[in-house]
Amino acid sequence: MSRKPFVWIVLLILLITLIALELFLGSVQLPVREVWQSLTAPGDNLTSDIIVRQARLPRALTALSAGGGLALCGLLMQRFFQNPLAGPSVLGITSGSSLGVALIILLGGVTFGSYSIVLGAFTGAMVVLSVILLFAGMRRSPVTLLIFGLMIGYVVSAAVTLLQAGTTREALRSFVFWGMGSFADLSAGQTLIITVTMAGCTLIAFTMHRQLDLWSLGESYARTMGLRHRSFRFGLLILTGILTATITAYCGPIAFIGLAVPHLARGLWQQGRHAVLIPAVVLSGMVIGLACDLISRLPGTEGGLPLNAVTSFFGAPVVIAIILRGRKVF
Repeated sequence: MSRKPFVWIVLLILLITLIALELFLGSVQLPVREVWQSLTAPGDNLTSDIIVRQARLPRALTALSAGGGLALCGLLMQRFFQNPLAGPSVLGITSGSSLGVALIILLGGVTFGSYSIVLGAFTGAMVVLSVILLFAGMRRSPVTLLIFGLMIGYVVSAAVTLLQAGTTREALRSFVFWGMGSFADLSAGQTLIITVTMAGCTLIAFTMHRQLDLWSLGESYARTMGLRHRSFRFGLLILTGILTATITAYCGPIAFIGLAVPHLARGLWQQGRHAVLIPAVVLSGMVIGLACDLISRLPGTEGGLPLNAVTSFFGAPVVIAIILRGRKVF
């Protein structure tokens, strides 16, 4: 008997449980009845409504959407480059967001939480993506594109370092705080943007599952089978770039989820078809995103743990295991 239905059921139960914990747990203890009323019939208890509907629910939806979106980006990048260690940051898009935020905070003196930070992060990511797409039109090799993206990331990181060296202590503190990553402090509208972007990109990626299956067999074979490789490559890069940029702009550079979760999903489902892998990876990313956010809110940690520290503790062992085992995952 196949274990795949069992895996789906277990992860769906985990997802529902983690969402419930996100809503019920927090620094302010709320009875289960009040949380339920705030979700179904708001207005009876103003304090509970504010806590649940304006803080905990957006945070849960953000963790869910960002986790699933980053995991999807990781799967697409690993498939595109045929490299198990590729992730959402390999094209330098995350570094572009960091540069945009650095210019806004370190030169403009804007404090963390401003809408201009989101605009700067998204603009920086889109500028880098545009450069990547321009280069992709001149060079066909994914390996060359991967190296170019890594070099762009190094150059941008160097520029950010220079900006950090010449700024004030307050501005540097605000930039470092953004770099830690967080699913908190987003409005309902911002959460909606992330959720809609993730859902739309997931749907588009799913419509490409046959092309991804062909690409996984090699570019030459895919072209002989009629794959329009140029439009496919550009579409994949744009899809990944927009989703990565949106999540990074609102949540900061979240480490390791995009890199590690696709490997966990492959291990759980033992499946290579993208019609199964895409929803499996997104669901796994949602569960991991929620779990990491809950761990970052552990009782006894004033202000919470840095989210990137939690995701790194989760993702780094997975990557190390992949390297040590040296198994073929494509």
